[in-house]
Amino acid sequence: MKDQILSKIPLPFHKQKTLESICSCRTPEMGGFIEQCSDCGETVPHFHSCGNRHCPVCQGAQQAKWIEKQLNNTLPVQYFHVVFTLPSELNPLVFSNQKILYGILFKAASETILEMCANKKNLGAQPGFTSVLHTWGQNLQFHPHLHCIVMGGGLSSDKLHFVQSSKKFFLPVKAVSKKFKGKFLHYLKQEFQSESLHLPKSEADLAILQPRLNFLDKLHSSDWVVYAKKPFDSANHVIRYLGRYTHRVAISDSRIVDFDPVASKVSFEWKDYKDNNKKKVMTLDAIEFVRRYLLHVLPPGFMKIRHYGILGNRNRKDKLSLCRKLLRVVAPIIQPSNIEETAKNICKVCSGLLYVVMHTHRHNPILYPLRN
Repeated sequence: MKDQILSKIPLPFHKQKTLESICSCRTPEMGGFIEQCSDCGETVPHFHSCGNRHCPVCQGAQQAKWIEKQLNNTLPVQYFHVVFTLPSELNPLVFSNQKILYGILFKAASETILEMCANKKNLGAQPGFTSVLHTWGQNLQFHPHLHCIVMGGGLSSDKLHFVQSSKKFFLPVKAVSKKFKGKFLHYLKQEFQSESLHLPKSEADLAILQPRLNFLDKLHSSDWVVYAKKPFDSANHVIRYLGRYTHRVAISDSRIVDFDPVASKVSFEWKDYKDNNKKKVMTLDAIEFVRRYLLHVLPPGFMKIRHYGILGNRNRKDKLSLCRKLLRVVAPIIQPSNIEETAKNICKVCSGLLYVVMHTHRHNPILYPLRN
């Protein structure tokens, strides 16, 4: 199947590498080791995971580690979920310039939140927030948008007060949308003027972008979607909720309801937001399913999770410490869990202990006994 996909879908090197990693994950191709029970002699093979951030198998442990780390950065205040979505007319251009335009998406959204929160009419303080990039819709089509989890409060400019927000979202959503649109289009126009953008190869997509100034004017006159969800019950809840977004890939195994190897068809569940959020089943040719999945492989090295304001990497520890002092609370005590430790060292046949007796090397199925 992998060779068939590569022969039919032209892929850049980083997407080829992702496809190969996912196909090899936890198979003999990745190498591994053999455990044997000291009591009954039962042998159990274990194969290494690929570790690719786009692999659905590899995200569980990474998600748990991330959640545990982020719980240390919470404050006992409200948190709000804000989503910034780009108009679909931009999709061809964004897809052809992912690194640049994803960067603009992060920049425009973060500046919008920070500047509007600094306004005393809204909050008059610097909040902390985490932004996570998603590029897919429920049907796996290209749909770039940004999830932001924003503190309902922040540090005053003189750093003498922690300013709490109201119970409702403290920023006017229409004003947020207007400011975000203006910022994104401002930075997009700069990229057009510097001629640093690659235009889509499709004639239909290219026709939409020409002439460029008319295209920008059309985008400026349209409504951009920004919405805020109700606040979370607790900081613990918000981090665990956010964890579902940070390490999510385009589709999880649980949504795949059927694979027909003879007809080469994949069926999966999806939620149709345009039809009252009804759950439906979509069936695609396997090649098309993989093509859609690979649309969402990010550029190499691109950071899809970013922290801002109080939670920004610079001075985060000092700012959080000051906020807790002003709020008169102590840092949460998080009991570290050894995520790597599981019950897999216990034999499922007789409950005896399993010991590693042999290793296999990557790309080589030959067994290598352990050296004494």
